[in-house]
Amino acid sequence: MADTFDLPLRCRCGAVRGVARDAVPSKINHCFCYCDDCQAFAHHLGRADDVLDAHGGTEITQMSPANVRFDLGADKIAAIRLTEKGLVRWYASCCNTPIGNTMASGGVPFIGVVSAFIAAPSAALGPIRGRGFAKSAKGGRDAVPKDGLPDLLMVARVLVKLLRWRLRGDHTRSALFDAETGKPLVEPRVLTVAEREDLRRRCARWRGEARAGG
Repeated sequence: MADTFDLPLRCRCGAVRGVARDAVPSKINHCFCYCDDCQAFAHHLGRADDVLDAHGGTEITQMSPANVRFDLGADKIAAIRLTEKGLVRWYASCCNTPIGNTMASGGVPFIGVVSAFIAAPSAALGPIRGRGFAKSAKGGRDAVPKDGLPDLLMVARVLVKLLRWRLRGDHTRSALFDAETGKPLVEPRVLTVAEREDLRRRCARWRGEARAGG
């Protein structure tokens, strides 16, 4: 059996394409995130209906950024941050397909690639390793499937991989960050307070929650 597996990456319209190299299940984390911010990102892009699952989860594959390569449409890659200290959330501006989430600095070698950008079936990503922030799911924690690792074990698994990726220098081999400065190659736009509040109201309505002023 081959010890490498490359995943094709493609936005909805096909203008942005690439490859996630060496994405064997043992080297990645296939998971779902139900946090408010991931939900807000999908709503901001107008992609909630096809990115979020029935409970508001975003399917994500966590991997080293050194494994991600863009072969077409790099000029169409854009980024936002929901707050000045939030994650950098990358997307294809041509069709608003979410690409993935990274830390604000390339010094932390991590990217959570959103499955909407992976042109491969979920089965290719291996088992579900965890389901984070389930308390923010539509229907609450009890509505979320119980597969995957407990939260603490999932965090430990991620930290071990981060350390390994850092030690081998993956933070200097990212297609989204400058190797010398660690700054994003595309300046993320930080949403305004009004934009964030509007997104929170939209997410609350989508989850069927009451929200003041909504």
